[in-house]
Parts: sequence; structure tokens; C-alpha cells
Amino acid sequence: MTEIDRRTFVRGAVGAAALASTPAAANTAPDVVDETGKSEVIVKVGVQGNGGPYAFGPEAVRVDPGTTVRWKWTGEGMHNVVAEDGSFESEMLGEAGATFEHTFEETGTSKYVCSPHKSMGMTGVVVVGEEAGVASADGGGAASMGPGELAVGGSFVAALLSPLAFAAFLFARGRDEGATAPETPGRPQP
Repeated sequence: MTEIDRRTFVRGAVGAAALASTPAAANTAPDVVDETGKSEVIVKVGVQGNGGPYAFGPEAVRVDPGTTVRWKWTGEGMHNVVAEDGSFESEMLGEAGATFEHTFEETGTSKYVCSPHKSMGMTGVVVVGEEAGVASADGGGAASMGPGELAVGGSFVAALLSPLAFAAFLFARGRDEGATAPETPGRPQP
């Protein structure tokens, strides 16, 4: 077994913790699929993404005013489609082939989510018209997170870091004390 010094161990542990706590695509704008010129557009619900069937496909779509968007369930999990502004909302569905539709009449950007999987990143955007834009499907970064979401994220980071901190403590303690095992009363020592 290769021996490493304390500084190398701590450097690696801190780097791994930083990498693990960084969201993969934080604050990135989704690719907008141009579906202008069509009267109806299909968006799949429950496609692979965010670590399982927790995505819309495509995540962001551009349409003309008057276009009907039909969300079609893949059959992978229970999901819904809920506009963040409250303008439309489907039931919780899971059956493959189930659909929900909404016709977008006004120019603008309509963000929507799957309510139970929003914190996992199951978000989408319908951009209506040429002049409307999209910055991020989830509204963008920590500023758009509620206190509960921030608490969950902080707890996750703490859960990742605590075993590393404990391992560093044990590593440092073992090096300082010559790595001898403590005596246990009633048990023979090796």
C-alpha cells in the first residue's frame, strides 16, 4: 500500500468534496428547440435526465403564438406539469401515452415544473414568439431557491463533508500517535 502524507490526503479530500457539492449545470440556459411554424408540439414527460426519469424532452421549446403544446408521458414515474405562473396544471399521471395540452396565445416565456421533482431539476420552458428569451429553465441559481431547498442543499454538502473530516481527523491522529490501536480490557493485543 502506498503511503501518503497528511497534506496530500487533505488536498484530495477537499477537492473531492468541492467537486461533489458543485451542481452539474448550475445556471446554464437550456438549448431551445425551435418548433416555430408548427400548430402542435409534443414534449415528453419522464425522459432520462437529472439521475433518472426526471426531465422533459425537450427541456425548452420555442413556438409561435397560437401553438398547442401537448405533454406526453413516457410511463416512467408519476409526474405532473405545472406552470410557475399558475396558468396551467395537469394531474399527477404515470401511464405511458397519457397527455395534457395547453395552447399558448401570448408572446412571452412560460416556465413549468413537475411539482414533486422540481428540486431534482425537472423544469421546462415554452418560449412563445421570436422576441421572448430564456435565461434558465429553473429561474437561475441560488437566488431562486427557497429556504427549504437551500437547507436540503446545505445538509447534503454537510453529509458529504463530515465523513471526510472524520477520516482526516483519524488519519492525523494515527500519524501523531504512531498508529497504535488502543487497548481493550479483556482482549488480547496482537
